Amino acid sequence: MRPLAAVALPAAPVALAALALALLLAPAPALAWDGLAPYAEESDVLSKTPGTDDGAIGAMFNPAQWGVLEKGELGFFWSDADVRPNAMDSWGLAFGQGLGMSIRRHDARIDGEPANVTDWQIGTGTGKRGNYSGMSFGFSGPGKGAFNHQNFLGFGSIHRPNRYLSTGFTTRFALSGGDIDGIADIGIRPLGDPRLLLFADYSLSRGDRWDGGPLAGGVAIRPFHGFEAAARWGDQDRLQVTAGLTLQRAGFRATPQYDRDGNLGATRYVARVQPPERGIDLDAHRARGRRFVQMDLKGKAVYQKYVYGDAGSIAFWPLLEKIRMATEDPTVGGIVLNLSGFQASAAMIWELREKLLEARARGKKVVVYIDQVGVSGFYMATAADRIVMDPRGFVTFPGIQVSRTYLKRTLDKLGIGFDEWRYYRYKSAMETFSRTDMSPADREQNQALVDAGYAELASGFTGTGRATRDKFDRTVNDEPLLTPKRVKELGWVDVIGRPDTLKAVAKSLGPRHATFVSPGTLAAIRWQPDEEWGPRPEIALVYQIGICAMDEGIKGRATSKQLRKYRKDQGVKAVVIRADSPGGDPLASDLVAGEIRSFGAKPRAKPVIVSQGRVAASGGYWISMDADSILATPFTMTASIGVIGGWAWNEGFGKKTGLTSDHVQRGSSADLLGGLRIPLLGATLPERNLTDHERGQVKLLFEDLYDDFVAKVAAARRLPEARVREVAEGHVFLGRDALERGLVDRIGGLGDAVLAAKRAAGIRPDRKVRIVEYPKPGFIRLPKFLEGMTGVTGARLGAIESESAALPYEARVLQAILDRPGQPLLLAPGEVLPAEVEPLR
Repeated sequence: MRPLAAVALPAAPVALAALALALLLAPAPALAWDGLAPYAEESDVLSKTPGTDDGAIGAMFNPAQWGVLEKGELGFFWSDADVRPNAMDSWGLAFGQGLGMSIRRHDARIDGEPANVTDWQIGTGTGKRGNYSGMSFGFSGPGKGAFNHQNFLGFGSIHRPNRYLSTGFTTRFALSGGDIDGIADIGIRPLGDPRLLLFADYSLSRGDRWDGGPLAGGVAIRPFHGFEAAARWGDQDRLQVTAGLTLQRAGFRATPQYDRDGNLGATRYVARVQPPERGIDLDAHRARGRRFVQMDLKGKAVYQKYVYGDAGSIAFWPLLEKIRMATEDPTVGGIVLNLSGFQASAAMIWELREKLLEARARGKKVVVYIDQVGVSGFYMATAADRIVMDPRGFVTFPGIQVSRTYLKRTLDKLGIGFDEWRYYRYKSAMETFSRTDMSPADREQNQALVDAGYAELASGFTGTGRATRDKFDRTVNDEPLLTPKRVKELGWVDVIGRPDTLKAVAKSLGPRHATFVSPGTLAAIRWQPDEEWGPRPEIALVYQIGICAMDEGIKGRATSKQLRKYRKDQGVKAVVIRADSPGGDPLASDLVAGEIRSFGAKPRAKPVIVSQGRVAASGGYWISMDADSILATPFTMTASIGVIGGWAWNEGFGKKTGLTSDHVQRGSSADLLGGLRIPLLGATLPERNLTDHERGQVKLLFEDLYDDFVAKVAAARRLPEARVREVAEGHVFLGRDALERGLVDRIGGLGDAVLAAKRAAGIRPDRKVRIVEYPKPGFIRLPKFLEGMTGVTGARLGAIESESAALPYEARVLQAILDRPGQPLLLAPGEVLPAEVEPLR
């Protein structure tokens, strides 16, 4: 049954509740309704109320508790009522989570003789955001006639709108005999946490007057984790006093009962395994600093991985969380990483390295194994206290470079003419089709990117004390390929060995009896329940990955709709955008940017934080600029504020291939929409270039879009428009240079962005939040041979992946020009895009 409260509820549960309430409160003849055991007599096993005594035992009275439980619990209880000498009386157990079961034996003397009956109950519960509901089916075994017990259906709900209040409602319907009863309870936490609880409950059975049911109430205190004391009294002249102790994952409590004269009656005892209450953390003292978290990072770091069939991928956000958990756990003394076969973008490498440095700053030891690595892999390894290198490994260390392939002569040989529409100095995305080498402006910005990237790498090496800047430069220039022996001579690695030496190296830095655990094992050992009432705050993590397009890449159409939902959803307190896009269609970019701007509208403004990945340029910057704060890594390629376009046409391609076209038209420029339809590619190649007049029209369109881009950047970033024009013209900057120019707010990664969103939303630092990812991860990744046979690709199953991901970036740009002839594009130049943006995952 759903809550009898002023909340939006489905029609069926509301009708059921109304019927139960009507039956309970309706005038009835003075007769006894047999079938349901009175709540006031049965509830002696509770220390509080059904809606506030969280756990499996509380679920016996309100099945919604099965939905409240985060993990499965086992509770066992018994009484010392001494109905049967030297025997355990009135015992029972309850266990489950989501779906649960309870068994309860009742012992009593009837006509002077011991009698018993066993009640069984199966229940299920679910819920989210502080609203839980459940249902149960109860039945009794042999002997139920003597106890007047009947089978029943039960419905319950628990509503926790905030950290201070909990209300619960339960109704049971006997399946024979006609009995109905109901329980309403309330809990108030004046301090907003479990330290102090005031509670009360009230029950009615069919035939009772509305004010004739038993009322009970009490208070519970928990001065520190692991200890609880409670007093519960009722107008049936009964006082219960509970004292309980929880150690780690096990709890015990005793509840003696007293009558109105203070005489001690029976005592209820409860033993619990994995109760939903935080216990005294003995493990934190016993195992302090004695665990090493060990991770094998073989695979490619991606933003999202498929649920099934994607063993070669490593989801980036969960990886960051594993390192954070290890860093914050007092039982963890260090982190051991095997980087053999690990691949990640430079931005991800920097973020992971920062997390490892943070772990070291908090006293954790870091040990890393490497074998065959390049500059970025070794850069990440320098965050470690000890680096172990395989004896057959090597380090490729030639520095960094930017290169570009030019297709002008290829297009000439194919008979394809190309006209670059370039009106802004550094906007060089189309050079690959119009030139045979770098333009001076492109060479200038590429050299600046190389210099800034090299300086960041050098700073990482020198900052950890493994090399001076002079030594670093000499090694790069003189020794581009390093053997393990040479790397050890340089002092860049500490041990030459295989992965099986990692544990010995780690133990040399920590306790001799250190244990090694996986992140999953650590999470299971160190799990603590979230006891705070109310909806857990949600932060939406929206991935904007790949080209800016309406229905692929960032999926501007669908993403803008989803952002609108998040803006209206009161459960979502903030949004984090992970932007990793080279740009593309201005419409897709502006749809997303417009929704981000709407988050600032009062009275329900919500913070939006952007975390820029490896590239957030041009259209990628457009979707970033309106955020409350933009975080970029030192290796993020961002800005590229400008517009670019081009035109390809048939200049002999038809003659070479034998293709011809013909047309009729109305409108002097209508023929630009037609041309040669290239088989297999599905692209149309126009028959001519634009006239001077038509090019003039294109220029007006570009200038209008550029002026709008600049104005929006100025407004969003609170910069003078003249200042934006100075740094625009399509110029690409790395993160620190962008920070100096006011184009981003700080250097940081995805984890920093989530923390910033938490602060901006007013969420307490210690409050757990729920991260809601969009889009949802794909379900299954089919093997390549099955994709070919079925025609179903991973992209169609929901992963962040472009359907044209198999094409090189330049080919996709040319295809975009042919698919959208004459339209401006917000694109970064291809040479600044790292290989890891493809396949855009």
